[in-house]
Amino acid sequence: MRPYLASFFAPELTEEVRRVKADYWDVWSDLLQENFFQILSEWCSDNDMEYLVHLNHEHKMTGLVRSEGDFFKAMRHVQIPGVDTIWNQIWPGNVADFPKLASSAAHLFGRPRAFSESFAAYRIRPTVEQARWVINYQFVRGINLLEVMFYPSSASVPKRSGWLASKEFPEIAEYVNRASYLLSQGRPAAQIALYFPTTSLWFGDEEAKISVWNIACQLLERQRDFDFMDEQSLSSILKPGNGILTNLSGQSHRAVIIPSVSVISKTALDRLREFAASGGCVIFLGREPYLLVERTFLKATALPDLDWAVREPSGELTSRVMEALPQPDVLFGRPCPSVKYLRRSWRDADLYFLFNKSDEEQHFQTTLSGNVQAQVWDATSGRIKLLNGVSSGNGIVRLPLTLAPYEAEIIVIGPVP
Repeated sequence: MRPYLASFFAPELTEEVRRVKADYWDVWSDLLQENFFQILSEWCSDNDMEYLVHLNHEHKMTGLVRSEGDFFKAMRHVQIPGVDTIWNQIWPGNVADFPKLASSAAHLFGRPRAFSESFAAYRIRPTVEQARWVINYQFVRGINLLEVMFYPSSASVPKRSGWLASKEFPEIAEYVNRASYLLSQGRPAAQIALYFPTTSLWFGDEEAKISVWNIACQLLERQRDFDFMDEQSLSSILKPGNGILTNLSGQSHRAVIIPSVSVISKTALDRLREFAASGGCVIFLGREPYLLVERTFLKATALPDLDWAVREPSGELTSRVMEALPQPDVLFGRPCPSVKYLRRSWRDADLYFLFNKSDEEQHFQTTLSGNVQAQVWDATSGRIKLLNGVSSGNGIVRLPLTLAPYEAEIIVIGPVP
């Protein structure tokens, strides 16, 4: 590597230098994982504590790669993976699906909690309603532990007083406490995995970043929940068999989507081929990789044929792609991109968290996977009520659903407590 180091800083890199630089990122991100994050995690474990941490620039990823190398490598041993939203990154009008990084890491590595540091330096001071919106925006993307750094009740409250001076904050705290507890029970249930292209970002492939976030947005707008899956996990901890990939949370993925990427490892591709051969669905959505990495990027080779996978070069969720995906957990009677959902499977029930991020009421017929009685669990009051107008059978429940502007609702399908 030494002969190439000066070339890393050239205005434009040759193909050969890009490959060597990717090898450099690969090695130092391993070293950072092993000698920083793993050391702290093990020390916490040895002292009856849990390590809680977020990284830099999760909402930009290119900046995160430059400072930590690989989000999922860094979080591999962390007991409570996290993100932060402290500069209005999550706000009405912004598309910000990055909390999925923390929840996906938690799900991959068998951790019950994923956390967010929120509000610390929000320059637009949130009202109570806006704070709930930011919180629910993260809950529906799998966050289930909040570190509320600063909560101003209005612009007239001095910043030093913050939420301590807010009469409304205890109600927010009670809601967060109940909802985050419920959202940490059972196991995650998303059946789709979306490959996160860190190795292509090392290679300088900005199109890969655009592609993966575009696909994430499309999936969520069509009520197809997913988790990110990283290269290292795909090559190691995820076990294929009988058409599923199982992670350390016991969660089963039935489909893997690969966004536009430049490179993929031979180990990961072999695992995907094995998964497809067992009945799983692998979709290459966008530009297919042209380099296969076995030991180093520098000596990467051409990719073999991918005729065993679904291939959609447009990068869009076409009808063909949608038909190849597993049957959805949630179906609405009409398209409703502003409503997102999260499902968790309990031992004897299913929990659905639904959130209307828009400022308009949403009303539609809803079909949910599950059996027995549908109930609303109100995390603000702590009350449980049965839903009327519900029909069930053959493992599904149909019900009318109305969500007010910015409203979130927790529906549990199972025996009544």
